[in-house]
Amino acid sequence: MGNTRRELITGGAVAAGLISAAQQVRAAFSEQPDHVTIDGYDDAKADIETYQPLLDLSNLEVRPNRQYAWRARSEEYGADWYCYWTFYTDQQGIDEADSHLPDREPVYVAVSDGAVDRVVYSTWHYAAETDDDPSQYDSTHPRLQVIAPWHGHQPSESGGEFVTLDDLSGVYGDWLANGWGVDRRSVVDPPHAEDRGNWWPESQQRDHKLAVWFHELTGGWVPDTFRLDT
Repeated sequence: MGNTRRELITGGAVAAGLISAAQQVRAAFSEQPDHVTIDGYDDAKADIETYQPLLDLSNLEVRPNRQYAWRARSEEYGADWYCYWTFYTDQQGIDEADSHLPDREPVYVAVSDGAVDRVVYSTWHYAAETDDDPSQYDSTHPRLQVIAPWHGHQPSESGGEFVTLDDLSGVYGDWLANGWGVDRRSVVDPPHAEDRGNWWPESQQRDHKLAVWFHELTGGWVPDTFRLDT
């Protein structure tokens, strides 16, 4: 018995949806260099948990609900990179222009010969800071304090907690499709973020410099014109 027109239309819509999803995934990883291999959380679970940052969340009103992670490795890297993006439902800044939905903040942990070599993390407005000698919990977990209310990071010697982990590769494409403003290569090629000093798109580097300048000048307020949807 042949398919009805409705079945054919439904089947065509499903097929189109699958093709669109596949195209979305390809686009999301289009900046990934050929020499880089990305292992999702399920494929590198033990190691991703071993190097997960310990975050001091004690001063936050908005707490994270997930931390999405993967591992990036390459023979051209001097270390394996464990990339953690902590997800917050919103950022409640000091005014409406400084607030947005949602918020995602990165911590990259470079590991060489089983030891933490250095950590690259976001500070103010996706600026990247490198710590070559981070304080560590249990010898493998970098300690960082999350800064309220913007959710950037700073070094910490205090206790903290581990945010529930999930697979970054499972949400990365959706985040981009929903308007996440980020430099894509800095997500799939971790040393690139360290080299360029931030996670802002290349087309918005001027705005990034102005956002950081306004933040330092005013103690936190940034005009909406220079705010990145993170």
